[in-house]
Amino acid sequence: MNLTLHRYIFEIIAPVYTWFFKGQHKRYTEILSENEALLKIPPGGRILDIGCGTGALTQAFADRGFSVTGVDIARNMAASGKRKGLDCMYGNAVEGLPFPDKSFDLVVFAYVAHGLDREKRAQLFREASRLSGGTVLIHDYGRERSLGTTFIEFLEGGDYFNFIKKGEDEMRNFFPDVTVVSVGDNACWYICRL
Repeated sequence: MNLTLHRYIFEIIAPVYTWFFKGQHKRYTEILSENEALLKIPPGGRILDIGCGTGALTQAFADRGFSVTGVDIARNMAASGKRKGLDCMYGNAVEGLPFPDKSFDLVVFAYVAHGLDREKRAQLFREASRLSGGTVLIHDYGRERSLGTTFIEFLEGGDYFNFIKKGEDEMRNFFPDVTVVSVGDNACWYICRL
């Protein structure tokens, strides 16, 4: 997907995304309650949430006592998280973020990778591994497809279809250890260790 178009779409739909914040936050909280131990984050650890949107996942991690910074390519999305009192800012991880190497105990991005083409995914994986002190969590689609998701992703014009077929193999080119954990219908955690 063209990043300029992607940014434009998400700038426009940011107000609509706020309608889903509570439901997203609840779901992310449930997933973390069941699976957080797999991440091995130290108490109070630093987390970077790339593609934070309105901040639902950022908030779920912050609720658990972590120091979380959210970044999003859409300024309106980051501003929505900021209005909720979250540490959210504009940033483009594909082009590089203004943080030193190994600044975070965990770098996470939820439903970001499938929207990028293979080259941009590679840049995202490179930047995430640069910023992480050891673990990158990719929360995204698994190989199973649902009709509704397939239709929405077709309209969005991302690389969903290639991601669900080849995304895990692409991750293995950047991360020596990838563990896949199902966290719901058509959703997986790809826990990538450096």
